[in-house]
Amino acid sequence: MIEVADLYKSFGDAAVLQGASFSAAPGTATARIDRTDVTTDRTAAQERLAFLPQDVRFHDALTLRQVLRFYAGLRDAPDARLDALLDDVGLADAAQKSCGALSGGMRQRLGIAVFELARAPVLLLDEPGLSLDPKWRGFLMDRLRARVEEGAAVLMATHLLDVWRPLADRVLRCEGGTVREVELTTGAVASVDENASAV
Repeated sequence: MIEVADLYKSFGDAAVLQGASFSAAPGTATARIDRTDVTTDRTAAQERLAFLPQDVRFHDALTLRQVLRFYAGLRDAPDARLDALLDDVGLADAAQKSCGALSGGMRQRLGIAVFELARAPVLLLDEPGLSLDPKWRGFLMDRLRARVEEGAAVLMATHLLDVWRPLADRVLRCEGGTVREVELTTGAVASVDENASAV
């Protein structure tokens, strides 16, 4: 479960969220991730979350295997999974390559491997497909579908609605920092009252 109530966020003078509230089933003012409050138990909440950013970055001097081993240590994931994850994302042959030598797409695929290490119940993604070609975007879609079928909740920020809409139960449209409408899986669109406490 992801629950957001009255959330505000700005970058400098630019407001990107102004009192946004919504929830997404199988937790930010009030934020709970899988029922764990991020303000009172941040570490436990983060353990319930996996995040894949738009522009994945790793230290240039580290090899792909070293990156995965580092994150496996943080997530208490067994080293035995590393080779399988690298193989899954098509990077097994590049395991000893330094991250500084990776293309944008390869870096994003390494990010997917790190993202999958956690096996977290809540998945947060920010424009995850921008650096991926259609094959690997389809791979990520299939992985997300499988995780949803296992009971994970997925929240994604994207401008590529036509690409990701087939995966969505709901599409929240944000304009001027406020959620303006919700598109349901049926294709119906509901307007959102700016003063509404929940969507």
